[in-house]
Amino acid sequence: MSRARRTKRKSTQTREFDASRWAHLVFVLGAFVGAWVLTHAIEDTWSIVWTYWPQVGREDAFKANVAGIAIAIALTAWAWRKPHWFQYITEVVTEVSQVAWPTKAEVRVATMVVIVMTLICSVILASIDSVWSKVTDLLYGI
Repeated sequence: MSRARRTKRKSTQTREFDASRWAHLVFVLGAFVGAWVLTHAIEDTWSIVWTYWPQVGREDAFKANVAGIAIAIALTAWAWRKPHWFQYITEVVTEVSQVAWPTKAEVRVATMVVIVMTLICSVILASIDSVWSKVTDLLYGI
């Protein structure tokens, strides 16, 4: 059985960068993060309130999840409709797209520099600590 080779055709059509698509994604991801944070904050607040006022009842994870998600969706929809907020996020996305990101080799070299400098600083600090420990032992006569 022979397989027909599939060759990738290079697209002659170039797609223009659309910052608004990424801005929409930022708002959606913000809604997810906001829902997670609000859900946990509501549960924690509820448990603290319950310790002082037991008549409130124990925290209910389902109610906290519903409230957190509802608040996050409402706040995200409110923020999304603000034209100046959407414009700001779009400008941020445009600026980030223009950043010259380092190559893999540059990242590897920079990481090695950081590791070596960390080791050198660790040795220097350990030496100073050892000397200072011996000096204080001599001074205090231990």
